[in-house]
Amino acid sequence: MSGEILVTGATGLIGRYVVARLLAGGRRVRVLARDPRRLESDVIGRVRVVAGDVTDAAALARAVDGVGTVLHLAACARAWARDPREFSLVNVVGVARLLEASFSAGIERLVHVSTVLTLPRLRPQPGTRPLTPYEETKLAGERLVDRYAASGADALVVHPTRAFGPGPLSDANGVTRLIARYLHGPVVVRLDDGDVLANYVHADDVAAGIILAAERGRRGAHYTLGGENASLRSLLELAGEVSGRRRRILSLPRRAALAASHAAALWGRLGGEAPITPAWIRCYFEDHRVDVGETSRELGYRFRPLRAGLEETIQWLLEEFPAAS
Repeated sequence: MSGEILVTGATGLIGRYVVARLLAGGRRVRVLARDPRRLESDVIGRVRVVAGDVTDAAALARAVDGVGTVLHLAACARAWARDPREFSLVNVVGVARLLEASFSAGIERLVHVSTVLTLPRLRPQPGTRPLTPYEETKLAGERLVDRYAASGADALVVHPTRAFGPGPLSDANGVTRLIARYLHGPVVVRLDDGDVLANYVHADDVAAGIILAAERGRRGAHYTLGGENASLRSLLELAGEVSGRRRRILSLPRRAALAASHAAALWGRLGGEAPITPAWIRCYFEDHRVDVGETSRELGYRFRPLRAGLEETIQWLLEEFPAAS
């Protein structure tokens, strides 16, 4: 990477770690922020801030002007949105406008942060379940980046798995939010998913991987940024072991979970908030284990053990939310 580096999504879970690592490495950083007030207090004054979002072509033009590398993390990463068009506007139209602005500005390299759910092996088989709006639009945005790279531009894609760690307890940090509920106790409810495996990774390790991809990745390549494979039940049991707080874990049967998700979706259509949808419930029934060996060999990517990541996260949760203790 050379010159100033633009980070979109700098106020999100992973984006905060990316900015912190870049600053610690002495890099000059510029951020595109929809709400600059959400930036970390120790970052303000150390980065150049462009107010705006990825749907604003004028803001994008200002953001990319004069930078060498773009790290694109901004996304609509929620289970549900009142206006479903928000997913497409941010995850597809926003990507298209960023690519146009980057091409016009002569950006040297662009790293697009997608999701593990768009990897070919993890996509649902035709006829099994519909893609969630998040999956569908992230895949569409990713394909725009692939075409951009195929045209000769220097761009690549990374695929984080289920990231967790100290940071905003948003939908994008749902694992940490679940751990917080576990710490509060006395009972935590999990989906009876048959103990399928997923991959869990500390957000700071993902941030390190994004920077490695920018520095060492191949044009047009795709890299999986993950950690350890584990079942949700074993993750919660490890959280109990680490924290010393053994909570009762109840398994919600699949039919009950699907019924609740249909009710939540109906409530959302009636004007309420829908924390989950049927498509997401079906997604959680699937095996999402991954192997990051190729990424490690090619980029020198490393991740901390799941236990170590949970220790740090639980300590932070108990300090930030004393009621959990």
